[in-house]
Formats: sequence, structure tokens, C-alpha cells
Amino acid sequence: MKQSNKWTVKDVITTVLLTVVLVLIQLIINMVGMVNNFFSMVLSVGITMLVCAPVYFLMVSRVRKHFVSLIYMTILGIIFLLMGNWYLLPYYILVGVICEIILWKNGWESKKKMTAAWTAASLLYNGVNLLPLWFFWDTYYDFAMASGMEQSYVDAFVSYYTSEWLIFIIIFTTVCGFVGSLIGGKLIDKHFKKAGVL
Repeated sequence: MKQSNKWTVKDVITTVLLTVVLVLIQLIINMVGMVNNFFSMVLSVGITMLVCAPVYFLMVSRVRKHFVSLIYMTILGIIFLLMGNWYLLPYYILVGVICEIILWKNGWESKKKMTAAWTAASLLYNGVNLLPLWFFWDTYYDFAMASGMEQSYVDAFVSYYTSEWLIFIIIFTTVCGFVGSLIGGKLIDKHFKKAGVL
């Protein structure tokens, strides 16, 4: 039987609820990471993509519709917009569009396509930290100071993302996203389907 592409109220609720879960995971890891500059700036993004991958897989596999990734990324961008980082909204929308292109031909039926989409999103997620340095420093700096960040934290941020650490951060984040995708794919087969979630 052909899968309907028409969105239902249940699809909307599922997408929004799992998006909230994804955002909460990201915020919790970010808050925990603030206690240590190395963890916050070098490891936290990769760990976030690793932990969020299974939830993303569940969301895409359960809703089975176009634009799930775009909605998730747009909501995430809106949250950053409300926090003062307006430039991240169009960026996240772009990331969402890229994910949708990868998943367009029934990507929710292919673990390989979902893996490709999340791995690409993991790679591009580094733009969250690179865009301020390259194009929107004044906006980021004002946000950092208004958020109560210390100057030493901002200086460490600049140091990590303008040194050889940047290459490691990008590779680490992408690999974590890929590994998280493998875990997500296995969870779909071994647990989500058996539990009747999918």
C-alpha cells in the first residue's frame, strides 16, 4: 500500500514533540559543557549529534513524510533567533533543505539515506560556531555578553575555532553523527519496531 504524503495531526504532534526532545538534549549537553571550555568547544557538538541521532531516526521513520527535517531545523533556528542569533535561522533552514534533498525519495525507508542526512547535518552543524567568527562577530559578541558569558570563555572560543583544533572538531562532529546514525539504525530494527513504536 502506497504511503500517503498528506500530513495528519498525529504527524505534526509527533514531529513537534520529538523536536522538543532533540532541542532539550542539545540544551542539556550545552549547559553541562559550559563547566569546561574544552568539552564545550571541542566535544559538545559531536556528543550532541551522537546522542540526538537515534531520536532523529525515530522521528523520520515514524512520521514518514517530506519536510520533517526541515521543520525540525526551522524550529531549532527559531529558538536561536529568539535568543538573539538571528543569522542561524536561515542557516538551519538551509541545513534542513539539504537533509530533505538527501531524503526526498522515500528516505525514511532507507537507513543509508537517513545516515547520509544526519551525517551531513552533523558536518554542517559546525557552522553554528563558524558563522559568528566569519560573518556575525558583533551579533555573537553582544549575545555572549548579554547571556553572562565571561570574556575568558569568548577568548577560548576564538582560540579553538581559529587554530588547528578546528580540523579535529569538524572531523569529530561528523564521525559522531555517523556513529550515532549507525546506533539509530540498529535501534530501529531491534527496539523501536519490536516495541510497536514504528
